[in-house]
Amino acid sequence: MIYNELREAIEQGKYKAGEQVPAERELAETYGVARSTARTALTRLEQAGLVTAGAGSLGRTVRQTLSIHFDASKFELGYRDDAVRGVDQWLNDVEHQGWEGRQQVTVTTRAATADVARWLDMEPDTRVVRRRRIRSVRKAPGIEWIPVMVADSWFPEDVANRTVDGVAPLLLERDITMPGGIIRSIGIRQAKFVDEIRARMPRDEEVTLLALPAGTPVGEHARIGIDDTGRRIRVLVSVFAGDRQFVRYELPVGHDEDSKGANDDR
Repeated sequence: MIYNELREAIEQGKYKAGEQVPAERELAETYGVARSTARTALTRLEQAGLVTAGAGSLGRTVRQTLSIHFDASKFELGYRDDAVRGVDQWLNDVEHQGWEGRQQVTVTTRAATADVARWLDMEPDTRVVRRRRIRSVRKAPGIEWIPVMVADSWFPEDVANRTVDGVAPLLLERDITMPGGIIRSIGIRQAKFVDEIRARMPRDEEVTLLALPAGTPVGEHARIGIDDTGRRIRVLVSVFAGDRQFVRYELPVGHDEDSKGANDDR
């Protein structure tokens, strides 16, 4: 009863984001139950992603949910980087949605995980370069910096070490904007993308990097870049908090003879 009534109150807006819900002691007195029963109800709300973690008599607050989309249908197909301000396509997109964004960039060389090896069609433990961006947003007033995405680009070492005017841009630990994107600037034409999308529970590192409350799932969008020779030259793996960001696609519907029947239910 406690869980259902509190959940309904939160979903109907009786308790708004950031507001405190009744603490264990208050709930126990109101419903005439043991504090352990009230604690169980609050824990279920926490696991459902509706309230923040609490301890003992401390009350939980209603979690802030965000709605930021990652436009995968346009990403990398028509670059909207702002080279003057050093703003890449992701930052440009979140700004158009009314947010201020920032990215923290690190570059490391390491052994390919099993997933990365599969995506890049290489042997596990092959040395690869990971270019990581921790992406955060804020919006005034009231919403301070919140991490929303970990974007890891993985490259074979020879690709990552390609240079432009004597500099390897993929190895620089800062935001980089170039006409047509970094990949094109180093002389590679991506002829095809393969996307894989899944939802899962976060790994321990992702819980820390994204400051995820208990019970928050993540989405994972992996985009494999394939050049005109058929080589897999990069995979961009974007992991995002399930309550803060989502992937959005706009896909044209074909109407020529080749697409006849494509929309039939079979």
